[in-house]
Amino acid sequence: MNGVRALSLLAVLACSLALVACSSGAASPAATPTLTTLQTEHQIKQAVLQPADLPAGFTQDAARAITNAQAAQARPDTQQALQQYADWGQQMLYNVEYSAKPDPSQVFNAQIAQVTNSATLFATSEGATKALDYARNLPPDTVANFLVNEGSGTQISDTQVTKEDFPAKGDESFAWRLSGKAKFDNGFTVNFVADAIFLRVGHIDGTIVTTALGAAPERDKVEAFVDTFVRRATSAQ
Repeated sequence: MNGVRALSLLAVLACSLALVACSSGAASPAATPTLTTLQTEHQIKQAVLQPADLPAGFTQDAARAITNAQAAQARPDTQQALQQYADWGQQMLYNVEYSAKPDPSQVFNAQIAQVTNSATLFATSEGATKALDYARNLPPDTVANFLVNEGSGTQISDTQVTKEDFPAKGDESFAWRLSGKAKFDNGFTVNFVADAIFLRVGHIDGTIVTTALGAAPERDKVEAFVDTFVRRATSAQ
C-alpha cells in the first residue's frame, strides 16, 4: 500500500486550489514586518485542524505558512495574482496535511486515507467572500488540471470533477467531488475519491479535502472535520 502514502498528490491539489486566496500580509507596517508576520501566522495557525483533531493512527505530513509571494509564484499569472491578493486584503495561508497509516483495509470501505486543510486570513469578511467566489467559479477543467502532474512519477487519469451536494457550513460554503485513477511510479494503481469543501467563517476562508480509496469518504466523518474547522476558525478571530 505504498500508494496510500503517495496520495500526497491530493494534498498538492488542495494547496494549489487554496493558493488563489493567500498572501504574506505585504501591507503591514514597514517598521515591524517580522512581528506582524509572526502574529499573523500564529493567528491563522490556530484555525486549521490540529493533530489532536485527527483519529488515532494519523500522522502529520506537513504544516506550513504560505506567503503571498509564494502563492503568486505557483500561478502562471503571477502579477495578476499579486493584484488579486491585494484587492482581497489577504494576509496569509496556513496548510496542514495528515495521512493514515497505509493499510490494505483502507481500500473500498470509505475510510479516509488523507486529510488536507488550508486556512486563509483576510482583513475583512468581504474580501474573504470575494476570494471564495473566485474559487467557486473556477471551471472544472482548471480544477482537474491540478491533478494532472504531481511531479513525482504519479500518473493521473480519468479525472472527474463535479459540484457536490454538501450541508451548508460556516457563513457560506460549497463542495466539489474529485475522482479518478492514480498510477504511482512503483506500478500501483488505485481509484481515489476526494471531497473538497470550501467555506468562509468570518474573515477566514478554509479548504478541507478528504480522500478515500475505491469509495467516497464517509460523509459523517467529513462533516465532523469541517465542523471542527468551523469551531477553530471562529475562535481564531
